[in-house]
Amino acid sequence: MQEGQVQTRRLQGGVRIRVNSGLVWLTIAGCREDIWLKAGRCFDFHGRGEAIFEAVNGAAEFTVTPLPPKGCSDDTVRIAKLLPHGLIRWF
Repeated sequence: MQEGQVQTRRLQGGVRIRVNSGLVWLTIAGCREDIWLKAGRCFDFHGRGEAIFEAVNGAAEFTVTPLPPKGCSDDTVRIAKLLPHGLIRWF
């Protein structure tokens, strides 16, 4: 988004909003406070609501992705390969 540009999205369920560049001013209907996110920061929202994003002090880029299911985290270890004799290789 360019500076001053506004984008509206309907948030449904748990989402993670991550700002990749710039500064974003975020207002979500029903929330008492506005959220300010700079590059590298993220905000997890659990619920539903109309969200308004605005790029402040220059262009901004952000993503909105679903949150992982409960009990899982971004650091979840995945099994890459089963080795002989039932050994497991972890990454």
